[in-house]
Amino acid sequence: MTGQRKVQILENTLTPGPDQPRPGRRERNKQEKLARIVGAARQLFRERGFAETTTLQIAEAADIGTGTLFLYARSKEDLLVLVFRDEMLQTARAAFATVNSDESLLDQLMHVFTTMLDYHEQDPGIARILLRELAIPNAVGHPADISELLNVIYSGLADLVIAARRADPYSQPEPALLVAENLFANYYLGLLGRVGGRSSRQQFLDRLRKLLAITIGDAG
Repeated sequence: MTGQRKVQILENTLTPGPDQPRPGRRERNKQEKLARIVGAARQLFRERGFAETTTLQIAEAADIGTGTLFLYARSKEDLLVLVFRDEMLQTARAAFATVNSDESLLDQLMHVFTTMLDYHEQDPGIARILLRELAIPNAVGHPADISELLNVIYSGLADLVIAARRADPYSQPEPALLVAENLFANYYLGLLGRVGGRSSRQQFLDRLRKLLAITIGDAG
C-alpha cells in the first residue's frame, strides 16, 4: 500500500458519515496534520530505514514543527505503530475473512499465520521493530493501538477454535481465548526468528505447523 493510499484511508476514516456533523475547522486541521505526518513518516521509513530517519526529517517532510509532531507521537517508535497500525489490522482481518471453513482447524490456522507472515516479510527491518513494540509497547505511546490489534487476532483465533469444537469436539478443555493466546505465542516466537534471519520461510512454516498441531491436539 502506497503512502498516498494510506493517507487517503486515514482521511476516509476521519470523514463523518451522513448522520454525523462535519468536524470544525480546528478538528479538520488536526486530521490534516495527522495525515501529513503519517504519509511523511511512512515514506521516510521506507526510503531511508527506521534507524536513519529522524523526527526532524519527518516534521520537515510533513511541513510542521517538531513540537507539533510530538503532540501526535512522542517517539519514533510511536510513529512506527501509528503508521503501520491500520495495515496490520487490515492484514489480520483479511486473514480471518479468507479462511476456508471446509478446511481443518490446523489448515485454517496456517492460512491465518501465513497471511501475516507474508505481510511482515515485505520489510523484515520494519517488522523487527514492530514486533518489538508488540512485545514491549512504549509506556507513553499508543498501547491502545497495540491492544486493538492483539484483540482482533486473539478473538479471531478463538472463533476458529470454537467453530472447530462445534463441528468436531476434541478433548482439550481449555478456554478458547487461552488457546488462542497460546497459538499466537507459537507464531510470534517463530516469527522473531524468521525476520531475524535465524530460519528460512519453509523451516518456520514446518515448525509452526508442528507446534500448532500440538497445541490443538491434532495428531494427524
